[in-house]
Amino acid sequence: MSGYDDTSNPYYGGGGGGGGGGGGGGGFMSQGYSNDSPSGPKKAANNSLRPVTIRQILAADQPHADADFCLDGVDLGQLTFVAVVRNMSQNATNVSYSVEDGTGTIEVRQWLDSQSDDSEKASEITQNTYVRILGTVKSFQSKRSISVGHIRPVTDFNEIFFHKLEAAYVHLQLTRGEGGTGAAPKGNAASASDYSGTFATGGGGASFPDLSSPLQRKIMEALTALKVDAGEDGVHVGQIKRRVTQGASNYTDEQISDAIDELQNEGYLYQSANEDHVLPTS
Repeated sequence: MSGYDDTSNPYYGGGGGGGGGGGGGGGFMSQGYSNDSPSGPKKAANNSLRPVTIRQILAADQPHADADFCLDGVDLGQLTFVAVVRNMSQNATNVSYSVEDGTGTIEVRQWLDSQSDDSEKASEITQNTYVRILGTVKSFQSKRSISVGHIRPVTDFNEIFFHKLEAAYVHLQLTRGEGGTGAAPKGNAASASDYSGTFATGGGGASFPDLSSPLQRKIMEALTALKVDAGEDGVHVGQIKRRVTQGASNYTDEQISDAIDELQNEGYLYQSANEDHVLPTS
């Protein structure tokens, strides 16, 4: 992923958002804060560019119509995500895109400025192409959308996978604490370093003591075993279902699919080649 370089994008953290390590990290990872302070994190979040998935956007809390959106206990201000354009329409004042990233679908709207080159840039984006989007969440009549501050085509497909990992990393940092700092995470949740340790595959295989659900543990154990031969495309969910239901099992396809969705939402795994393939985040 080191080939991903976003230094040409002046909106992305100001220092390169890249796969070259901690870099810009969307302007969010570089903040280096935990979610322990009652006031600091929310202020930092508003001044940071948060990498997210569409599922996270749709799941963000909004206590009332005039309140800020909140995700993982911090205010959700500027955000960024990578998605593929499925439909688009343009008129004299704006371009509307319907985009999806494998976790959900949302509408994004880019307002055109006759004094700038927005119209020319919009012409570079076509249906079924991946784009990097930066903007803010809006809600109208209970429907959420994104007001775009910047949008550009993705030219290096490593950026797609880097973004998934970055979004998962930030989610875990906020909900479980930052590993290696000596600070205790919130509540009884494991630290980020503990989380990484649960994926060790040596000896008798992987174990996942921080997962309370036996089904989730079975899924992660199956995924850990299957990923060895999976390659970059990831493991097909059908393979996971077959392995989980081997022998005497009362789990239904729907239960397994729901558990996979929960594991993805909690940052244990991410979609890789498409919505039917997944890989563990560590």
